[in-house]
Formats: sequence, structure tokens, C-alpha cells
Amino acid sequence: MAAMSLARKFDGSLSAVVPDQAVRPNIILQRLKCCFATLCLLMVGLLPLGAVAQVTEPLLPNAVPPSAPQVLAPPGEEPVYAGQTVTSRLRREFDPIGLRLGDFFWFPRGELDESYNSNIFATNTSPTYDFLTAVQPSFDLLSVFPRNALNLHGSSLLQIYADHPAQNTQDGAVSVDGTLDVTAGSSFYGSAQAAHQHISYGSPNSPGNIAQPVTYWDYIARAGYVQGGRRFSYQVDLGVEAAQYNAAPLVGGGVSPQSSQDTSISQAAVRGSYEIVPDYLGYIRVSGNLYNYWHTSPGGTRANSTVYRVDGGLQILPRHIFYGEVYAGYLVQNFALSSLGSTTAPDYGGRLVWNLTPLTTLTFTGLRAFNTGTPSTGTTAILGSAGNGYLASIVTVSGDHELLRNLLLNVNAYFENDSFQGISRTDNVFNVGAGVKYLVNRNFFLGGTYSYQQRSSSLAGGSYTQNIVMLRLGTQF
Repeated sequence: MAAMSLARKFDGSLSAVVPDQAVRPNIILQRLKCCFATLCLLMVGLLPLGAVAQVTEPLLPNAVPPSAPQVLAPPGEEPVYAGQTVTSRLRREFDPIGLRLGDFFWFPRGELDESYNSNIFATNTSPTYDFLTAVQPSFDLLSVFPRNALNLHGSSLLQIYADHPAQNTQDGAVSVDGTLDVTAGSSFYGSAQAAHQHISYGSPNSPGNIAQPVTYWDYIARAGYVQGGRRFSYQVDLGVEAAQYNAAPLVGGGVSPQSSQDTSISQAAVRGSYEIVPDYLGYIRVSGNLYNYWHTSPGGTRANSTVYRVDGGLQILPRHIFYGEVYAGYLVQNFALSSLGSTTAPDYGGRLVWNLTPLTTLTFTGLRAFNTGTPSTGTTAILGSAGNGYLASIVTVSGDHELLRNLLLNVNAYFENDSFQGISRTDNVFNVGAGVKYLVNRNFFLGGTYSYQQRSSSLAGGSYTQNIVMLRLGTQF
């Protein structure tokens, strides 16, 4: 008799018994897509555009329910699960099948991008354009254990400038994550990542007069426990992030030390939820962050601080065409040095998904996050063009549409307001873009994107506009 297994639904209950070998490939494909979606959300939807390299407080995850199909579909029909979107929908004839390695599936990918950037140095006068070639290999190694999970991910990005080879960058990251199931509704989870990144020109944390972008090493570790599947549920998160910056060469010779940016951020958070009515959960989340600079800045100070948040929110489980969560509350940042002052402000954010039609999905996100500053030589206690940090308020909206079975369209818009601490500076960033992805077959896809970004800054020389056009060729297995 064939091996049998139980597929979990989104509420943690168990669906009908189905053949194990039939369920597992769908589970793997869905996990792969969830990994992609999560990565894109963190890197694009939540962090400031052009400023990915600065340290921000860790965004600790909420529990992600299993995303296996609830029932098996007849031949020729695709399974449907709660919360399915246009981009996460299974496309059996176009989805990669991976390579089975015991209790793991290996999904390798590779991309070759050609792009045009109208303002590579993000300046407000005499912009310089260039053509870039990007090579992006990556992989996911995903477990298929009956219980628990252990996954490994790796990616690299090599950017090559046609006319300005000194600006070439080499980024990469490797991460591991897993869960340890305790009961049907509770589990321990954790993740760790090591990455080498760079600060893009135009970021508030990109120093002036540098000949090449600042690079840095980033290390993240997170762990937690979640108890769900009940009227009252709770979650506990612990996390730490550390960044170590490398010296940057200067125009005309010499180097600019960046060690005064070296930072670690520790975070703890507790969340309690109560199911008001089926599928609607009210919750309260309390968190604290400790920012610690490793070295004294050239001005003789350290901008160490603590950040506290208290938020109340509403979560709608993904069984409806409209789901997600919204929250509002209050946040406070206190500096260890009283002379640096403090910041108090309303806190708000969330993520909502609206499946407008079976072929169209709209996604809305919002976030407020503190970002570290870039100290520089000066005579005051608050140093650098980014002061001793800034509060970023971000709102994004993205629309995905399935024009054809293998032709996906995307439009997106992004707005960010940066409020700087210790200096008189306010920035507004606006970005609009569009993209297309054509699935040739399960192993090859083509794509293209266009993005327009504008930063308006009260700091002299801090404003710029940028147009980026990109063509993409990708392969997956």
C-alpha cells in the first residue's frame, strides 16, 4: 500500500488522507514560492529603496501557516489553497521540479540581467549613465520531513559596469532556517544569515567623496516559539543583527574608515492574539530593541539607543479574498546620552492582500522603522549627513495580473518619508515601476522592468532622480 500522509490546513487542522507522493511535490513548490515572496518583501517592500545596506531593526517573522493544497485536483486542474495569489499559484507545466536528494529537494536558479541606469551616482547635477550586467546564481535546499523542517538558501549578485568598472560590486548571502514542531499548533523556529552587501549611492548613509560604494558584512540570527490553533495564541521572538563596515576608497586617493558605523541590534518581542470571530484575530505586540555602536564616532560620542514599541492590530486569516493584518500603536527611542534627545511618534503598518479577481492581486504594505546613521568628521555631537539615524515611514502598493497562463504583469508604487534625528533634514522618496515575466517553459523565463525613483531632500545636494530599465533571462530547475 502506498505511503499515506495528512496535509495541514491553514488553521492547523488536518485535511483528508491523500497519497504522500502526490502531496509532497506541491508542498515543495509552495515552500519555494513562499521563500521567494518573503525575500522580495524584505528586500523591496520593507526596506528603503537604494538604502538596503544600512542597518535597521530586525523584522522578526510572524508564524507562517503551511501552504500545502487542501485537496487533490483532478488531472488537468490545479489545486487551490486558502490565500492563493496570482504569483503563488501553481503552474505545473512551468514550475521547476527540483532534484530529490534524500529528504531534501534542491532548486538551483540563475539569472542574467542587462540594465540601463540614468544616474549611477545618484547626483542632482550632471548625472552619469551606464549599462550594467548582473549575474545572479541562487539555490534553495528544502526539506520534506513528515514533521519539522530544515532549509538552506544561498544567493550571489555580481554587478559589472560597462564604462565604470571601479563601481563593480559583489554581493552574496547564505542562510538557514527551520522549525521544530511541538504539537499540531505550536513550534519552535529559527534562522541565521551571513551576507556581504554594499550601500547604494543616493542612500543617506552613503558618504560623500568616495570612489567606490561602501561594503559591509551583515549577520542575523533569530529564534522564537509560536502557539497557535486556539482561541488565544501567543508568540515570542528573539533576534540579533550585527553589521561590520569596510573602509571605502576616496576620490583622489586615500581611504575613509567606516568602523564608526559598526552596529549590533538586539530585539525581543511578545505577541498575544485572541480570535474575536472565526478567522479574525485581535492582537497586542510589545517589543524592545537595543542599538549598540561598537566604536566611538569621530565626534567622541556613541549614538547608542533603545527603541520600544506597543502595537495593537487585527489579523485576517488567509481564507478570504481580502486578508492580512494592520496595526497601530506608539514607539519611543531613547538615546544613552541625554544630550542626543529622544523620539516619540505614532507607530503603524501592516500588510494586506486583496485577490481582486482570480487573475489579479493587489498587495499593500506599510512600516515605520529606525535606521542607523553614518557618523563623519565634525565638531558637533550629532554627525554625518544622516545625523545619528532616521525614522523611515514606508508605504507600498503592488499589483499582479495574469494576462496569460505564462505571462505575468506587475505595477508598483513606493513612498518613503525619512525624518532625521539631530540634524535639520527631511527626505521624501517616490518610486513607480512596472514589470513583465514570461515563462518559456519550466526551465527558462524572460522578463523586464522599468523603475523611476525620485528623492527630494532638504539637504543641499541630497535630491536626485533615477531611471532604470532592465531585461532579464533566467533559468531554474
